[in-house]
Amino acid sequence: MLRKNGIFLILFLYIVAAAFTIFHFDGTGDSGDSPMHYLFAKHAPQHPELYFDHWAKPLFVLLASPFAQFGFVGIKVFNVIIVALTVLFTYRCAELLSIKNKLIVVLILLFTPLYFVLTFSALTEPFFALFIALGLYAVLKHKLIAGAIIISLLPFIRSEGLIIIGVFAFYFIVKKQWKVLPYLAFGHVFYAVVGFSVYKDLLWIFKKIPYAQLSSIYGQGELTHFVEQLYYTVGLPIYILFWLGSLVLAYKIGMKRISSEIFILVFLGFFAFFTAHTLFWYLGIFNSMGLKRVLIGVMPLLSIIAMIGFNFLTEEVFSFNTSVKKLLQIALVLVILIFPFTRNHAAIHWKTDLSLTQDQEMAHKIANFVDEELSDEHRFIFAHPYLNIALEIDPFDASQKLELQLDVFDKIKKGDIIIWDSWFSVLERGITTESMAEHPQFKEVFRCENEGQAVFIVYQWK
Repeated sequence: MLRKNGIFLILFLYIVAAAFTIFHFDGTGDSGDSPMHYLFAKHAPQHPELYFDHWAKPLFVLLASPFAQFGFVGIKVFNVIIVALTVLFTYRCAELLSIKNKLIVVLILLFTPLYFVLTFSALTEPFFALFIALGLYAVLKHKLIAGAIIISLLPFIRSEGLIIIGVFAFYFIVKKQWKVLPYLAFGHVFYAVVGFSVYKDLLWIFKKIPYAQLSSIYGQGELTHFVEQLYYTVGLPIYILFWLGSLVLAYKIGMKRISSEIFILVFLGFFAFFTAHTLFWYLGIFNSMGLKRVLIGVMPLLSIIAMIGFNFLTEEVFSFNTSVKKLLQIALVLVILIFPFTRNHAAIHWKTDLSLTQDQEMAHKIANFVDEELSDEHRFIFAHPYLNIALEIDPFDASQKLELQLDVFDKIKKGDIIIWDSWFSVLERGITTESMAEHPQFKEVFRCENEGQAVFIVYQWK
């Protein structure tokens, strides 16, 4: 009974845990990209062009928008549904790949610390992971055209979907499925045509990619960066199982004892993605920030590889002794389940990871000050994304808000409120307090600091 319905019991328990988390924690995943993705989804009905914004990701905006109308809680519910579907289809993929102990892949996914945390954000990585699971499932079910169409939509969820398209194209070539290859262009053709009404250019799907530049304002890092960051993404037990599974697969590939589906779609799919992000960060290109969260996008592939590592230990190394095998399986499962609740740096830090960050709490203090001390007749100029939520304004309405950037000072009017912050204003817009001091008409009316880590200064043109 448990083997047959275990997946649904686990998903039920997950949904209960997710509901509890949504009710008790108010975090948004981060202060920048997550709030902005939410705002694009929320305000798209009022500004239809947002459904075709390449940074916001058109397919994400389209499907997340109905949920975003219920506030940030709505977007969390959306991602909970997305994660539950991802888990279900990854489980079905493991089943179709004839991998033993397939329920383990469910536990690996749900007990990956960062994957759980990002569920309660508006970030696009979980949605990307769902489409990878769906595309893989369709191909394994021999629905090749459907799989190609699903995978073709990945770049409209995250730009690195182009990498996964390349992997699936290679698979179809190896399988001599020539008639399927054109369907990998479906997403680009569809959005080129539909988005023409906004951009008047069929090539907008390429020209508007925000990361298509051989530089990055965020710098660059070491070649080993993502090897290290993977640990902080999945935690110690899954990290060990993943690398063990990778070594096992590499050996079996060399011995030609592995299916092309596992070799190309799973193994090559993950490492093509992993290697690309490693190079982006090492070379300082495509505006890479070296963020570990990008690895969540390929969690279905990672979890299958880790499960292969689990099976190698329990089904091959200790296959000679059933009792030892069972004890080891139980021990590994317990370690996977317990790890997110430990004090390890890679575990979930429930208060800090799932609650509002300090700068977000400061943003609410700014909003309270504005409501209580300043008149209602004003327009905002700032760079910090979360201020849009705290102030409850539509950031895409120029009568309510302008972006704080160097060319905006000529547009500021008497009574406008300028809110400078020490992160987004400086790093992304290049505006320092010295820049603000060059405009003596701006009077500082409020300052909010957090032990020197974050600073907000409210100015008003008097």
